[in-house]
Amino acid sequence: MFGLGAEGFDAQCVSTVYLDKPIKGHTLMQTIARANRVYDDEKENGLIVDYGNVYKQLEKAYSVYGEGGRGNGGSGGKTKPGKPVEKLIELELELKKAIQETKQYLKSLKFDLTELIEAKPMAKIGKLKDAADCVCLNDKTRATFEIMARNVFRKYKALFPEAEVRAYIKRHNAIEAIYSLINQKVKTADVTEIMMELQSIVSDSVSLKKIEASEKEEVYIDLGSLDFDKLKAAFSKIARKNTVVYDLKQAINQKLQQMLKENPLRIDFYERYKKIIEEYNRGKSLEDTLKAFDKLNEFIQDLSIEEQRAVRENLNGQEALAIFDLLKEGKKLEPKELKAVKKIAIETLEKLQTEKLKIDKWREKREIKAQVKNIIHDTLLYLPMTSYSDEEVESKSTSIYQHIYSNYYGGGKSVYQRQNILI
Repeated sequence: MFGLGAEGFDAQCVSTVYLDKPIKGHTLMQTIARANRVYDDEKENGLIVDYGNVYKQLEKAYSVYGEGGRGNGGSGGKTKPGKPVEKLIELELELKKAIQETKQYLKSLKFDLTELIEAKPMAKIGKLKDAADCVCLNDKTRATFEIMARNVFRKYKALFPEAEVRAYIKRHNAIEAIYSLINQKVKTADVTEIMMELQSIVSDSVSLKKIEASEKEEVYIDLGSLDFDKLKAAFSKIARKNTVVYDLKQAINQKLQQMLKENPLRIDFYERYKKIIEEYNRGKSLEDTLKAFDKLNEFIQDLSIEEQRAVRENLNGQEALAIFDLLKEGKKLEPKELKAVKKIAIETLEKLQTEKLKIDKWREKREIKAQVKNIIHDTLLYLPMTSYSDEEVESKSTSIYQHIYSNYYGGGKSVYQRQNILI
């Protein structure tokens, strides 16, 4: 609630104002303006509920203060004719056009919105999933539909609750249902649900085990144990392939983002992933969807091999592997030198984790940051002198520090603390 005379009041999210007593002039215009301020992409208009019969006063006030001052500002002069309230017929035409454009777009994707509207209750779920599958042909088709749907929602809200909106309720609700279905996973922000759906497709070829973790920890997906032959066989039998490929793409993207946080030198995987997605987004046929699925499957297998590299290198986890990769980047090392570099990587991490990285908000403390830099530099002085010059030790020290600063938050917390989901 707010007082009508409150100066400087600014709440853009207000969309409805109730007038319960007579007001006029500047106070009336200021009050109504509070409902008309732009807010996000969802608000296109304000609703004034008039219990005080101030409509006539609104016309007078608008002649003085409206139209950006095009009136004579209270001098008593005449203003251009016109009403401040937009005609309902214009709003209705805009809504009708937005719905028709969305319906035509769905038809271009081989889905008829009328079939969803007229479907019997038991068949509606199936039709909804068919619609979502058509929309999820690629990123562009999905984004285009979402933009058009949000336009429908805005036009519908602008006309609601007038009687003219009734003729469009079913079509609006059908579009909203499709929009809600394809954004359901986005709202939950939990990639686990995507993998659970994939599990239902491949039956017993996948099993999920969730380990307790705090809400702030990242979600980690290990796809290494998937039976890809079973997955491919099951995929060939299902009807809604576009949705599965889109969900698989999303799951891989989550996994890849986590892997890049852990080790910045995995950028080659990201570049490869971008090429796959570019091809996927150009796809317009079932054959393109099948190709995208195969390439994503191959990419998953390579990601799994990369994740297991820490074990193959005899390093104690992804944290030491990241430092090792930074130390050997751009170097050709003999087996004996590689062994020495691995030792330095492990020692550097252990020294930092023993004390400095346990300090809360260490990145905000100049003295602690300096100590972290010194620990890194002093440990790297023991790198093989035959392969690392003094200048290279300095540059490697800087790279390691930047990595530590970016990924270790203090208080023993880091990007490597994640919620483990084993598949």
